[in-house]
Amino acid sequence: MRTPADYPPPKYSDPDDLRLTRLIESADRSAPRAVNILGVPFDGAVLGRRGAAEGPAAVRLAMSGFSNYCVELGLGLTGSRIFDLGDISFHDGEDVVSAHETVEKEVAEGVREGSLLVLVGGDNSVSLPALRAMSKRYGEVGLVVIDSHFDLRGRIGGKPTSGSSYGLAIEEAGLDPHRVAEIGIHGFLNSEAYARKAERLGVSVFTASDVREKGPRGIAREAYRVAAKGARAVYLSVDLDAVDLAQVSGVSAPSVGGITPNELCEIVFRVSSGDKLVAADIVELAPKLDPTGRSQIVAATTLVYMAAGFKGRKGTGNTK
Repeated sequence: MRTPADYPPPKYSDPDDLRLTRLIESADRSAPRAVNILGVPFDGAVLGRRGAAEGPAAVRLAMSGFSNYCVELGLGLTGSRIFDLGDISFHDGEDVVSAHETVEKEVAEGVREGSLLVLVGGDNSVSLPALRAMSKRYGEVGLVVIDSHFDLRGRIGGKPTSGSSYGLAIEEAGLDPHRVAEIGIHGFLNSEAYARKAERLGVSVFTASDVREKGPRGIAREAYRVAAKGARAVYLSVDLDAVDLAQVSGVSAPSVGGITPNELCEIVFRVSSGDKLVAADIVELAPKLDPTGRSQIVAATTLVYMAAGFKGRKGTGNTK
């Protein structure tokens, strides 16, 4: 059962400026050759500050600020097929295991070749059931992560958490760590044990410093190559805490030294342009923790650049 999506109406009408929200249609099921948005308002597994359950509504609110064309990319979204499937319904205080079962079922039903399913969370724990569904569907799955943290923990108190999704996907869902690329790791935010675990497993790590020094386009290209090699499908997971707190403070664990919103959008656009990417998530937005509203604008912009990357795939659009 889902709650229908709610977008604010445009504040003005201009026949020469089709607002992006006018391109988004409501749907009960995922559509072919389309970007399909699915809200996951669950934050029952957060290790830090809560509030991510309000993320999907805040992203839709922020979507009202966008038009349909990017001069820098030479790419327009007019004619795109973008559908919103609404929000998964969760019970108050629902157990994380039960919630994950629901998410896994929804992803299994919503993912389809030739389309891009985007989960808008919600806490980072929802990446785990999504990856489970992907592994069961495709077998060989690659993963590109944008995050400040490795999230390679095991269960805590016998249950998954927002810091365990990628570790448990490797240990329990058959995800090959050699097809995992993590981008944005930085600062004093991880233990040495998990850094060594990533190294031991063969996870490819690109720090925030790597992004600054080598450029987001090259990092995106290399990360996608790692994830796509030998994979039938690729998943992209975006934890917004990878962005420096000067631009994104409305997350469970904001930090200094992260990547910039521009770098995030460049990476997301390039990875989303890859033909093997069939599902993604944008997680950890907690709008009540950022009264400025900046964080939700960054989250919404990330979603727009995912849609642009999908549109820019060969045969679906043009880019410079």
